[in-house]
Amino acid sequence: MRPKTVEIKITLAGPRIDDVVDQLRLPGPEPWTVVFGEDVTGAAATTALLDLGVVLRIRGKSATTGDTTVKLRPSRWSQLDPDYFESRKTDDADLKIEADWAGDKHSLATSMTIDWADSRLSAAQADSALVPDLFSKTQQDFLATCATGRVNLAAVSLLPPIAATRYAKFTPTGTALELRAERWQVDPTLDFLELSVIAKPKDAAATQESLTAFATSLSLPLDNNPLNKTQRVLNHLIATVPI
Repeated sequence: MRPKTVEIKITLAGPRIDDVVDQLRLPGPEPWTVVFGEDVTGAAATTALLDLGVVLRIRGKSATTGDTTVKLRPSRWSQLDPDYFESRKTDDADLKIEADWAGDKHSLATSMTIDWADSRLSAAQADSALVPDLFSKTQQDFLATCATGRVNLAAVSLLPPIAATRYAKFTPTGTALELRAERWQVDPTLDFLELSVIAKPKDAAATQESLTAFATSLSLPLDNNPLNKTQRVLNHLIATVPI
């Protein structure tokens, strides 16, 4: 068993991100809101779900449209029920199994995403009792069947929203890379721009080399923090939540 695609990422960070956006001439910016769900337990203040390899992410693309993702990362083939061995897209959910490469960290990520067209995000932000409604029954079944630990969605808290910008795909001059870019602006000290590209497993190593060479050639501000951006952002946001 092996994933059919590899998502290769590099993260840029620091006070120069505005300049990098201009330098790369990133096209088609779309403002989004990103919200994470976590188990914010009084007197604990840890990323309990992330530590289990569970990421609950909600993206608001407008006041009444968005998507919700349940991601298991890192995941293992051996934790997946056979019903979830193949990536597939149906009318009610998009299941994706993909290798995730960031520098020398390689893992498997399994995610299930649903789209919605209503005001469920704002409703759940106003009333925590509605947090489970952000997730479909298909997602809840996936989580119950494949996560390494039990997750009671009724006990999950929504963290403060992140201002995000998703850009249209672009191919930098002189490369064959079809890149995606997404920016997270958490606060002045946490400003990230992630560049990513999808490759087939047989091409992944060469593609990663090309992406790294592209970033190095432009002296882009690579983020060398040993913690990934999701961990750092969740740590920061949890610290702002009263417990």
